[in-house]
Amino acid sequence: MSSRDEQSISFLNSDTVNDDFFIEIVENALNITRDKFKLKLVLLSPATGKNNNYVSVVYRAKIKIKLLESNENKSIDVIIKALLTTIKEFKEFSVFPRERFMYEDIVQSFEEIWYNGTGEKIQFGPKSIKFETEPYEIIVLEDLKAMKYEMLERTAGLTLEQTKLLLSKLAKFHASSVIRYRKDGIIQKYLDRKASMPPMDRESPFAASFIRMHNEFIKALRSYGDCDIYADKIAKWSMDKMLVSFLEVAEPTRSGFVALNHGDLWLNNMMFKFDEKNNPIDVIMYDYQGSFWASPATDVLYFIISSVSDDIKIDHFDNLIEHYHHELSDSLKRLRYDKHITTLPELFIDFMEKGHFAALCLMFILFIVKYDSQEEITLEAMMGLGDQVEESIVQAMYTRIYGNETYKKAVKLWLPFLNKRGFLDTLLPNEE
Repeated sequence: MSSRDEQSISFLNSDTVNDDFFIEIVENALNITRDKFKLKLVLLSPATGKNNNYVSVVYRAKIKIKLLESNENKSIDVIIKALLTTIKEFKEFSVFPRERFMYEDIVQSFEEIWYNGTGEKIQFGPKSIKFETEPYEIIVLEDLKAMKYEMLERTAGLTLEQTKLLLSKLAKFHASSVIRYRKDGIIQKYLDRKASMPPMDRESPFAASFIRMHNEFIKALRSYGDCDIYADKIAKWSMDKMLVSFLEVAEPTRSGFVALNHGDLWLNNMMFKFDEKNNPIDVIMYDYQGSFWASPATDVLYFIISSVSDDIKIDHFDNLIEHYHHELSDSLKRLRYDKHITTLPELFIDFMEKGHFAALCLMFILFIVKYDSQEEITLEAMMGLGDQVEESIVQAMYTRIYGNETYKKAVKLWLPFLNKRGFLDTLLPNEE
């Protein structure tokens, strides 16, 4: 049994997950008191598959009740997300407080900003129902699946139509954040990545795992047989530049334009709704545990690299950026924003300057997206934490993730593109 399975069982068997826990969910979801209904049945099931969530466990709950006054039977569908990681750095990064604040305050305020400015209702995230902090950090949200939203296959990537729909929604989210920023600034310190992110010095577990990841990535590229030219360049990357890049992505554009980034915008953190002809008609983002203020280019880069079908993201890269910029500009104009809107040339410059982040995404988020083995990946193993993590286990894990044929195919398509754009050069040491 894996460590994550043991953590999940411990959580489900704890005193936290009891009748009172579910009664409070019903009270909050329906805005009624417990004397008005009777709890009949609770059905719990995993909401995500193995290797789809690395910091939390996520359950889908169907809570069946009877309303006492009318004798009506009713079901409430929710998602229960519990933060179970024991990694100190994630605690220091304020993962739970940030996500709670995003749902309690930010997401709702952005929806109000959009409605007040345009007259259109919009949903930027699932509605929050309940939060707990002790003994577990828990977030309870409405279940988007019950509202006919679907999580799509992450290894395949999004179609062009789905991609443009997400970029349009993201542009509206970013535009709403610009309006809020103008009024309230950064709002909370943990939305400032530079103030909230643990230091990435070479002695930290994060740095050690990143150095190991870099070495394993180079080794894998050399084993592919036709990627040595890229492996040679990547082997020269500056470790100091790599470590600081996670802070540098939190910079605004050169003109000072800043938006609230989702921060972890990959396929597992969005769900789509389709019409009767299977055309995508809406998408909702969630998992706002890494949000931070920065140039919007950071979100867009991360999303395109991680979540778009391999051929589409290469063939349509520039067009997708143009589409996003058009949607952002249009959204800000509809919200009657009268300050400088970052121009398309400015945005392209910013993409180039954040090329180091695009290059790093190839090395970490892409292997998570393309991983198709049932063997477990754990952050603890990746970071070499815990007494149970043997070197043979860590090595076997890296062999699987970088040797995965789906990942290998994506890398071979993406590396020439990144190299031609100059992104692979952005992490080379500065010339003396």
